[in-house]
This record gives sequence, structure tokens and C-alpha cells, in this order.
Amino acid sequence: MSVSHGYGKHGMGAALILLALTQAGCGGASRPGEGGTASKGGGATSGSGAADGAGAAASGGGAATGSGGSAGGWNSSSPGPHFPGSGTAYEPLTPGCGPESASECTGSCEAHTTPDPNSVIRAPATLCFSGDADPTPEDPLATIEQVIETLDGIRMVHLRVTFDPAFVDNTYGANASSGWGTSTASSQPAAPGAMPAPGMMPGMMAGMMMPPKRGGHTFDDLVGSDHVELLLADGSGNTVMDFDIDYISADSSSTCGYRTLGVTGAEGKVIQGDASDVLGAATSLDRNLNGCGYCYTTDSPATDDAYTPNPATPAWDYRVVYEVWLALDAFGSAGFGQAYINDVHASPSKLDSDTVTVEPAPCPGGSDTPMGSCPANYTVYVETEGKSACVPIPFANYPNMAPCPSGYHLDTASEGKYCIPG
Repeated sequence: MSVSHGYGKHGMGAALILLALTQAGCGGASRPGEGGTASKGGGATSGSGAADGAGAAASGGGAATGSGGSAGGWNSSSPGPHFPGSGTAYEPLTPGCGPESASECTGSCEAHTTPDPNSVIRAPATLCFSGDADPTPEDPLATIEQVIETLDGIRMVHLRVTFDPAFVDNTYGANASSGWGTSTASSQPAAPGAMPAPGMMPGMMAGMMMPPKRGGHTFDDLVGSDHVELLLADGSGNTVMDFDIDYISADSSSTCGYRTLGVTGAEGKVIQGDASDVLGAATSLDRNLNGCGYCYTTDSPATDDAYTPNPATPAWDYRVVYEVWLALDAFGSAGFGQAYINDVHASPSKLDSDTVTVEPAPCPGGSDTPMGSCPANYTVYVETEGKSACVPIPFANYPNMAPCPSGYHLDTASEGKYCIPG
């Protein structure tokens, strides 16, 4: 195992962290062998902030077990993005987890770190995006969690993008969820304690599932084609960075033979900005395989359409998630404004189109982080003597591309961290 702590040209000089890989399991048995560039940022119309910058989240629960099936189902009892399928170890984005945590099983760092409130520059917030083709209009098609903090003396922006499982998920092979139609038969044996595939009674064959919509979903569908394009604006609304993050690609040096290549390989590339400002990257499938040690490269762990965790692989994240760390200095004196996306893409998706145009949208109720809440588009501003107040998130798609709404101005002394009254 090797971990690079070089945080780019503004830190210790390393260009990019390539994810360190480990065989350590994460709370369960392991199974071996197995767009365009915008000149101005759009931001998110609605987001939720945190009441303070300290404290780790409580351990996440399993997937939603109610209605919704493979079409998703917003689980309001879960912190952070409430999409089902997060497994038993998931935690919302919290301060204190730097690029070195990219190689860990989902939720490992968040569950064991104690964030320093003095290190938080801008508290965690969740931003939501939806489109006309969204099959679950009651919840977003994608969310972006973001926090700005100082770790090991390096100021960085930490972002996490999560797709609605109604659009794409980490189920494939014989155990693909019913939204994919008939899955490809496999000679790979079921894991001990595995549940029947969605819609099947024990002992039924995969070929007896519902008629195909997409002809099933295979592991190879996710390899070498899937990616997310992230655009990042400064506090004045100017797009400073634009890049694609590779989801998963073949790599013989990794534990399971596959990993994300970040922004510099396969589907990953930097369109605008400097690659050395990208300090690290992770994806949920990379974490499943290499962080948790679940080498399922033919059939995903069996589950149902509510994505109930499989007892053999309890930490498996059935959601498609991208994570990235960036040098705050890349955004100059205007400071960091906001991350945004213009579309979501998967090859294939569960929908008729593999690419769906999205726009900022209000987050459903309960989208706040577990550290408290502020109104939509607001985040916490820590004042003197430990007092705090909710203030608007800079550049949250305000009219006329203004960095702050009426009645507020950008606090340039803090490099665009806050919109403050006056």
C-alpha cells in the first residue's frame, strides 16, 4: 500500500494523487477473484448548509427499504444525499477527510475522524440538480456535496457528486436491478448469504427475470466509458476549472484489476484549468473494489430493488458516486464560488437517453448535513466568540450572475468564503 501526500503545486509539489489501493475489508467478508465549457457558472438554486464546522456524522444506516424500487426513493431518515443503496457504512461529506482517504472503504474516514472546527473555511453544503427526464421528480437526479477546509496546512475544496440510482447504479451481471432488464447470466457463484436477484424467488434463474429494457447491465458497461464532468466557478461566477473524472478502468496494479484514473487517464481529462490543482479523486465503484476488498467484477452483490445491503458485502455502495479534492488557491483572490454540472451521463443509463441535461433545483426536505441546517442557499458563518449565523452561499445562481443576493456583499477579505450583510 502506498499513499501520496503531495497536494499539488500549491502544496508539496506532486501533480496528482493516484489512488492508493488496499486489500483491507470494511466491515464484511471480502471475496477474492471476483457537456461543454461554460463561461459563467450556474451554481445550484438550492442547497443546505451546516450549523457548524465540527463533528462527525453518526453511522449511516442501510439502504431504504420502502417503496421506490430501482427507481430510487428519497430516504429522509438518512443524512446527506438520501438516495437508497449506500450500504451500512456510508457517511455524508464531513470535514477532516483529505485526499489520502480516497483509497478507503466508503465511510471509513468519516466514521473515525474528529474534525477540527478551526480548519473549516466553509461548512458542508448540499446542492441539487434535476432535469425534465428525471423519472423521480420528487427528488434530484444528482447532488453535489461540498466543503472547504485546511488539512495538513493545505487549503482545499472537497466535492462529492452522487447520481440517483433511478438513472444509473452499481448493480450488474446476474444481479442487475430490475431497471436494467434481463441481466447477463454468469458462472460466478453467489456469495455466502447472498440474496436472490431483484424480482426473483430463491432458486430461480437470472433468465427468468422481467423482459429486458436495456438488455441488462454488465460490469464492462461501467469500465472505460462512464465519467462525470464537473465545472467549478470562482466567487465572481467565472468558470475556473472544467474536467472529467474517470469512473473505473482496467489497471493491473490495483487489488481487483480496476480503479479510477482520476482526471488524467481513460475518460478522465482536464478541459480547463491545471491538472496539478486536482489533489485526488475517488469513485464509489473503486472504493467498493479496492477500498472494501469486494472484487466483484462479473456480478455485483445480490440485493433487491430497495438496495438492501447484502450481508456478505454490507458496505457495498450501489450508488454511482464521484469524489474529488482541489487546491483552493486555484480560484485566486475571488475564492471558490460553487461546483455545478450541466448534464449527467452514463453508458448506458436506465433511461431512454444516456445523457440528461440538468439544472439547479431545490433540494427536498431533510437534505441538510448532520451538523445542523441553514435555509436553502445558505451556509454557516462563524463569527467572533464562537457565535455563528446563516449567510447566503456565494454564487448560488443569483440573478444577473451576482455572487451574492440583494442585501449582501462578497467578503473579499475572506477570499469569497461568505456573503455578508451590508
